[in-house]
Amino acid sequence: MSPNDVLNELENQGILPAKQRADIAEVEQQRPFSLHWELRAMLYIGILLLSSGLGLLVYDNFDRIGHGALLASIAVACVGSFVFAWRNRPEWTINQTKSRSSFGDYALILSCLLFLTLEGYAQYAYNVFGERYGLVTLLPALLFLPLAYRFDHRGVLGMALTALVSWVGVTVRPLELYVKTNFFNRVTVFSAIGLALVLLGAAFLLDRKRIKPHFTYTYLTLAGNLLMVALLGGLFNFGEIRLWFATGLAVACLLLDAYARRGGFFVFLLMSVVYGYIGITYLFFHYLHPTNDDSYYWYFIITGIAAVYYLMSQLPKQNRADESV
Repeated sequence: MSPNDVLNELENQGILPAKQRADIAEVEQQRPFSLHWELRAMLYIGILLLSSGLGLLVYDNFDRIGHGALLASIAVACVGSFVFAWRNRPEWTINQTKSRSSFGDYALILSCLLFLTLEGYAQYAYNVFGERYGLVTLLPALLFLPLAYRFDHRGVLGMALTALVSWVGVTVRPLELYVKTNFFNRVTVFSAIGLALVLLGAAFLLDRKRIKPHFTYTYLTLAGNLLMVALLGGLFNFGEIRLWFATGLAVACLLLDAYARRGGFFVFLLMSVVYGYIGITYLFFHYLHPTNDDSYYWYFIITGIAAVYYLMSQLPKQNRADESV
């Protein structure tokens, strides 16, 4: 319902006089329109394009410019961005805070992206890490995690957690569980589950201690997806313990559903329904082996309608908008 509709309804009910309604409508029409989120999006897109362009420049011209010159240029840009971010760093507090400059947050994320470019290029050009490829992903995680807390930056926190996930050798892509995946390896699956549980435990512990509680959403989103994908990977690939993974998936879906209802986060409700639906569908066709094409048709029609109905029925009950990462 638009503001004019609300004003018209109040006037029709006799609650708002006509003159006052006209004055409010005029103020509503003439008030400035905020471009805050649009400008933030443009700045983030600009940073991503800049880092991507730098990567293409390195790829196309490293033989003409030289490894040393390119590495030095990237290092200077990385340090310069970080120095600017550090000079405008917020005061340290366990609560949410903001940078003292409008561009401090963007300078920090630019320096982190440049660091990743610098690290990758140094490994390619000089093999500085040798065969220890785990260090390539572990180092950014160890660096970005304290920076995220010191600068109160959820974007850098997301990069740190993604690096941790990469460190255990996991790619969180549900649609590739059967094709291009490393979930056929038990060590990888159990490592992913272990990391997800550690991150979830840390998130709830820090939230209870009220240490950067606004970071909890980022932790739960990434760790929840990691846990669900790992459980599905085990469900698909390890037949002898498939029921254990099915039980774990069911418990995880119920816990996500309960948390979503309590906290009002629709995204966790959506995660529980989508991952649970994938698991139930796999088990249904794996054990029942329907031979009639109509069985497939009616299964997806009925279960799809049920899933959508459940989500729609819960949507009005969400009392808090999901936070952006």
